[in-house]
Amino acid sequence: MSEQELRRKLVALGKKAFEYGLLRGTWGNISARLNKDSMLITPSGFEKAALRPSDLLLMDLQGNVLRGRWKPSSEAPMHSLIYRAREDVKAVMHTHSYYATAMAVVGQEIPVLTSEFASAVGHRVPVTRYAVSGTWDLAEEVVRALGSGKAVLLRNHGVVAVGDSLEEAFQTALLVEDEARTFFLANSMGYAKPLGAEDVKELREAYLRNYGQEKRRLTLKL
Repeated sequence: MSEQELRRKLVALGKKAFEYGLLRGTWGNISARLNKDSMLITPSGFEKAALRPSDLLLMDLQGNVLRGRWKPSSEAPMHSLIYRAREDVKAVMHTHSYYATAMAVVGQEIPVLTSEFASAVGHRVPVTRYAVSGTWDLAEEVVRALGSGKAVLLRNHGVVAVGDSLEEAFQTALLVEDEARTFFLANSMGYAKPLGAEDVKELREAYLRNYGQEKRRLTLKL
């Protein structure tokens, strides 16, 4: 994919995430890997619903701006370190969605409650230790807690979701928020009973077998 096409898709995703309530105001950030050595990332202080492709910054994975007139997101260290640690990751979303952030504040991991979450995500969402926003300490803690997974809660902060495409990162962020809301609502009526590890494994394997990494695609048009 060309740089210009990736810029267009990332900006479209920012608008869609804003519409879905995953991002509000100037908070949150999105990036996409351009190649093995660089990424496009949203600028600091911009409402994602108002971004233009030319507003995005091109950065290397050591934190240097290669092209762009604005200041990059303060969470650029976190994005770059994730790409350095995970060659499979092509997009990163950092959101402040309501229910998932509430769970991050109380330090409650999101268990696997639904077959949909087991299939598409396939693991509980852990909570990082607290670290100051925008620091390499936070970046390292996110990479540690994320491991080979698709999402993690940032203690007292928000959510990080990753994917092999912008569409998958968006889908994961949306599912994390939905699962957090399900956890809250189920506990308000009784006890939210998570799926067992074997059930999660079976659902995840069936999902990958039946749909495949290349075939499954969110109906999100970017």
